[in-house]
Amino acid sequence: MESPEKTALTTKLARYVRTARLWLVWERYAPVFLWAAVFISVFLVGAFSGVWERIGDPWRAIAAIAALAFLIHAAFKAQKRRLPSLSEAKRRVEIDSGQSHRPLDVLEDHPAIGADGWPAHYAKALKQAQNLNRPGLRPTVAPRDPYYARLALPCALILALIIGNGANMERLRRAVTPVWQAGINPDNMSFEAWIDPPDYTGRPPIYFKGQDIQKIPAGSEWVVRLNGAKSVPRPKLKQGDETNYLKLNQLSDETFEARAIIRDSGVAVWRIGSKHKVWDLNVIQDQPPIVTLDDTPKADKQDRLVISYSLKDDYGVTKLSLEMAEITEAEGDPFANSSAVDIPLSGGSLTKADAAESKMDLTRHPLAGKKVIARLKATDGAGQSALSSESWFRVPDKIFVEPLAKAVIEQRAVVLQALGSNYAPETNAAPPPGQIYGTFNPAQRLDRAPEGIERAAKLIDAVTDRPDGLFSDPSVYLGLRNVRSRLRYARNLETINPIPDELWSIALRAEYGVLGTALEEMREAEQALREGMARRAPQREIDTLFERYNNAVDAYTEELKRKALEEGNFAEQEGGGGSGSMGTTDEIEELRKAIEEAFKAGDVEGARRALAQLAQLLENMQMQLSQQSGGGDGEGLSGEMSEEMKKNLEELADLLGEQRELQDETNEAERQAQEDPNGEQIGSPETSLSPGELATRQEGLEKLLGRLGENEGQDAQLGAESDDQAAGGQNEDGEGGNQLGGERNENGGGTEAAQDELDRARNSMSGAAEALSRGDFASAGQAQEEAVQALREAGEKLAESLQSQRDGESGEGQDATDPLGRQQGGENSENAETDIDPDGKANRSRELMEELRRRAAERERRKEEREYLERLLERF
Repeated sequence: MESPEKTALTTKLARYVRTARLWLVWERYAPVFLWAAVFISVFLVGAFSGVWERIGDPWRAIAAIAALAFLIHAAFKAQKRRLPSLSEAKRRVEIDSGQSHRPLDVLEDHPAIGADGWPAHYAKALKQAQNLNRPGLRPTVAPRDPYYARLALPCALILALIIGNGANMERLRRAVTPVWQAGINPDNMSFEAWIDPPDYTGRPPIYFKGQDIQKIPAGSEWVVRLNGAKSVPRPKLKQGDETNYLKLNQLSDETFEARAIIRDSGVAVWRIGSKHKVWDLNVIQDQPPIVTLDDTPKADKQDRLVISYSLKDDYGVTKLSLEMAEITEAEGDPFANSSAVDIPLSGGSLTKADAAESKMDLTRHPLAGKKVIARLKATDGAGQSALSSESWFRVPDKIFVEPLAKAVIEQRAVVLQALGSNYAPETNAAPPPGQIYGTFNPAQRLDRAPEGIERAAKLIDAVTDRPDGLFSDPSVYLGLRNVRSRLRYARNLETINPIPDELWSIALRAEYGVLGTALEEMREAEQALREGMARRAPQREIDTLFERYNNAVDAYTEELKRKALEEGNFAEQEGGGGSGSMGTTDEIEELRKAIEEAFKAGDVEGARRALAQLAQLLENMQMQLSQQSGGGDGEGLSGEMSEEMKKNLEELADLLGEQRELQDETNEAERQAQEDPNGEQIGSPETSLSPGELATRQEGLEKLLGRLGENEGQDAQLGAESDDQAAGGQNEDGEGGNQLGGERNENGGGTEAAQDELDRARNSMSGAAEALSRGDFASAGQAQEEAVQALREAGEKLAESLQSQRDGESGEGQDATDPLGRQQGGENSENAETDIDPDGKANRSRELMEELRRRAAERERRKEEREYLERLLERF
């Protein structure tokens, strides 16, 4: 083991050898890389000081190429020189210390043969090693630079680094980037910077304009633009502890732009030559919203849930929802399995609301009729949420009276309850004994379904197994059969998720008929339009939603008119110029235009008010229809028009629809005959009917029309006899009878005109049947069009006749007074409307029909619009 003295000596000698080897490397390679170092230093000085930014190419490129060339040349020369060895380094230490006989080698050597004289030799070498000194550096550059010019380059480089402080790395990056760079004149440049706040704030861009912006919303975009240079360095952005150089986008030859999202306070710097621009970015963080429930939600008279709330947010709440969970005895968070319902806001965002009220129809919600615990959840544009206090209430549900509708709703509740369970795994086992629902496919066996799904399928199957006397509406029956089949053959829950909504529609149809379905569709379209306006959807989407809403309103009003026609409320079924709360077609059209124009003008709140007014008007139409159909005030003709007359009117409307459908099939057959003269099927897999089949169907419609015409004539005759009897009872001398008889003849003219139109339609149908039997589709189509037109005219004439009859009867009591002695029908009545001519209803109806026909005949209109107009015409 070596002594401490020897260990210290060995360490010192090893350090001397390393130093000597380093000096040898310098002395051997410094002369080789001298000129390369000079040119590289010059290039760096130009980069850090901003010279290359100012003068640009080609001088920057020349300097870079020269430095690179000298460096490559020096590298090739250096390859020819070998690195100093360890032995050379030891000799350098011994020579510089004046020692000979290689004492450093002796200390590491050992005797090979005899060891008698080795201790003395080793002791002498050890003494020499103790006298070794640190080697010195011999001048290698000084002979080539006797005037010490070499000291200028380090000084210049240090000074350049000081000048470019803060931009040195970016300047060096640009200096070595191998692209053409034009020179920059800072005097010709101009800066422009601004802040683009997030869209949800609704704030306009904020420009610096020589001053700092004290409050920048977090998440804003900082934008800086520079003009007047063809190439520029990147700006530097520092946020917190992070520093980044921003990416540049070149907008034109001399315009550049940089963008960055600002989330924390910081500073942005853009230094170009002598121009140094600094922007202080003072960011304020978005605060979460505040929302409260002002009162316990309650149900109104229309079974809607009324919610009163207040909220506040610095930039606006973009989403407000009601979270509800059924009250149970289970422990834990009651909202773990909650469901949320969005509450529409008055605009895209709401910064403040005090005691705002929202009414929502939740009667079809799975929690309808159940006690729930609920709270409001408000979310702002930054995604931050806040919760209100909890409240307990019962979710309003819809009361169904019809037994079939109640049964459907009960099965809907069973299906909803079963959606929380899963299907059993698929197996190949045989179905249980007596199981009639098993099929050849084990995956479709009903016994795999949850208990509620199986029970609902069996009950619906039992209800629809013998439909005689139970279903007056085939749509309800067919809908239930479809649901039953899908429940029976479903493989998983995903396939039956839409069924609860379908059962709801079926229940409405069973309870309210077609009118209930139309009302539900109109409300859904209204809600979709409200939500679209609230979130300021694009105009194209709003146009689509508005068109859908218009179609739903048209379908609803048409169904109201049809029902009014069936029940004898002819004053309202015309829709134009009527009085009372039923409203008019003109009012509906004015409100539609007001909604569309207000939204296009940016008045979202005005559009929402007009939409609410229109919805209220349509609701009142249904209420007024229900009141009039109930009788008791002497209004309406439900007690005066026979059931036979009602049936004939319905048959006339159905016949018109069937004739129109047959006309479409004839046109399709004609088209296929033109496309495929050889009789081969082309394109669609559905083949049209043959001419013989079409002719048979046309003859069947002709026979139906013949029976309808006979019934119509009998009704007219009975009506005439009734009027004659009433006229005879007025005055024994016949004077009064002649007067009433004249009125009867005048009113009966509409019935006679309707009979004439029916005869014309029958003749046209006969001609169409003959043309179809000959295969003449063109003539058949023309005759069918004439039949459709005649059927429409017949319906109009009959409606005008009945309207005139009602107007004549209602005029008999115009001079009656109420218990207070006031005129009930005069101009002083509260319900009188002197600006509307009550005798102009039929004229208004004719004008509307003429306008619809004119528009439907304009071939330049879109196909969808023409079909829509034709559907309107079919209803009359």
